[in-house]
Amino acid sequence: MPYYSYLILGGTEKAGTTSVYSYLNAHPQVAGSARKETDYFRNEGLLDLAGYEAQYPGARPGQVRMEASPGYLADSAFAAPAIASVVPDALLLFILRDPIDRLLSSFQFHKSRFFIPESMRFDDYFTLCMRYERGEVDPSTAGLAEWFLRVPDAGRYAAHLSDYFIRFPRRQIKVMTLDRLQRDPRGFMREVCAWAGLDESFYDSFDFVRANVTFSPRRVWMQRLGLWVNDRLEPYFNRNPHIKQRLLAWYKRINGRPADKSVLSSETAGLLRDYYADDVAALIDMISSGLDDARHWLRQTQTQEI
Repeated sequence: MPYYSYLILGGTEKAGTTSVYSYLNAHPQVAGSARKETDYFRNEGLLDLAGYEAQYPGARPGQVRMEASPGYLADSAFAAPAIASVVPDALLLFILRDPIDRLLSSFQFHKSRFFIPESMRFDDYFTLCMRYERGEVDPSTAGLAEWFLRVPDAGRYAAHLSDYFIRFPRRQIKVMTLDRLQRDPRGFMREVCAWAGLDESFYDSFDFVRANVTFSPRRVWMQRLGLWVNDRLEPYFNRNPHIKQRLLAWYKRINGRPADKSVLSSETAGLLRDYYADDVAALIDMISSGLDDARHWLRQTQTQEI
């Protein structure tokens, strides 16, 4: 039986957390939160164990409570001390991705959710975010919610992980990569189970289906309706993922098309590599093993002149 009560997937965004949440939620030793992203430790106000336990209404005695809130990594300065104060024995799993690829994917995903204007080009978006970081842009007049202006900074993984490493023993933190998950989902999940003290054999014959794959809608009104339905029924879908998979497959057939590729200039690609280079190097130094994929990040980004 696991020696801890809570397993938190703390990030990063667009790096497979939805898929891993669904895989773990299927495990009989695990009880997933009613909503995948509780974001409990990003809320201001009173945070206590009773309030956090309320995020797991279906949990049975002895089951590990599990959630996936990617914002915990980006908001590490607030979330890390909050988690440490309420559930200091929690295990923390962070899944990382080439930060440039993650930023491009996030940009397209948030476009599909109408948080970023459809007409905005990636180069213009990144320029706006950098101006915000330099204090040259007032968030109230930027045309985007402040969270989306902070998305590039979320890819500075080493800087954010340090907030967790100073508060939790190393044995409670595991850092893995989307690259590994995509290459070998079964091996990935068995490694997670070995670390977390869960039965690895559960995944020997498991059917791994990717979740939350970004696509672009054909009809805006239908996408808005679909997002509304998904939000209202998320707890039900989390308990019955096979039903959501069938409905989503049907929805994509009638209203989906491949996500538009974010095109960035060679100049912006160079700026992005410079922006992340020192942090990636620090990350490799910070994590002694299991991050061989990170050595190939930044150099493999595809760029196009525009």
